[in-house]
Amino acid sequence: MYQVLNISNNIQIDITPLVGSINWRSNINELGQQLTFDIAFNDDRYFPVNPVDLGNLIILKNEEEILRAIVVSEQRNGRGRIEYSCFDYAFYLNKSKAVYQFNKVRGKKAIETILNDFKVSIGNIVPIPIITNKIYNNWVVSDIIKNILGMDKDITKTQYRMEMRQGKLYIENQEELMIKGTFRLSENIQPYDITSAISSPSRKRSIEEMKNSIQIVSDDHVVVNLPKDKLIEKYGLLQEVISAEKKDIAQAKNMAKNKLDELAKIFEENSIEMIGNDQVRAGRTIEIKEPVTGMNGKYLIKDVNHTVKNGIHKMQLGLGVI
Repeated sequence: MYQVLNISNNIQIDITPLVGSINWRSNINELGQQLTFDIAFNDDRYFPVNPVDLGNLIILKNEEEILRAIVVSEQRNGRGRIEYSCFDYAFYLNKSKAVYQFNKVRGKKAIETILNDFKVSIGNIVPIPIITNKIYNNWVVSDIIKNILGMDKDITKTQYRMEMRQGKLYIENQEELMIKGTFRLSENIQPYDITSAISSPSRKRSIEEMKNSIQIVSDDHVVVNLPKDKLIEKYGLLQEVISAEKKDIAQAKNMAKNKLDELAKIFEENSIEMIGNDQVRAGRTIEIKEPVTGMNGKYLIKDVNHTVKNGIHKMQLGLGVI
């Protein structure tokens, strides 16, 4: 049973009876989740008062808390509904700009400094060993964090997942959270795996974004040239050139290898629909076996859109190859 709670001035009100449909979404390229819901309104004096206002905290719960978010917009229409759009606390990182200068600072320490400055609570941040020497002048704050993680990924090949949970930011290794979701048709029936009820599957395979040769260039000189001959022979030469500063030349070969591992493959854009599960979020992984399209294996959840309407929870997933 989903609950929607409105909190203002430390007063919590359960607004679930007023709420119609509920939607929440996440995308691997965005920091944070978005929640939308609508509420019926009427000017009849006996109609329940709507306590929701801009800036209020909204908590969405099922058996456990799913997300908490700030109301950022309100839209009224002539159909007797008010639509609210809410974002979790990453909203402040996405909508703020800042200036930072880091001199030989570890990636984890740099990110912790940013989060403390913007009063975003930290749940857990795994070690991020990259040493940051960079000036960020008038950057969007969330882009600074992504840039630090991206620089580390170029060197260490580590993929990170950023999530807000119960108002705290977690930055963890992407491969560590595999979804094993279930659903029940009724309380007295055994649970089913959510992947057993897939509908509208779609799978697109492409070499458009493939790169099978990587060059690292510094001061107009090629310092590393790393091809993948078998893929070049089959698909033709698809080359990526990356510029590196002098201080990074020692890591150039490792950077080229990591980038080749990332790009030297057939890319997939897949989508499915299924019964909803609260654990499914962008950045997590899920195992899919779908005979019509041939999807078979572990897939990265690139984006997901949840909908709860009339008590039925459904979701649409965009999937990428790990």
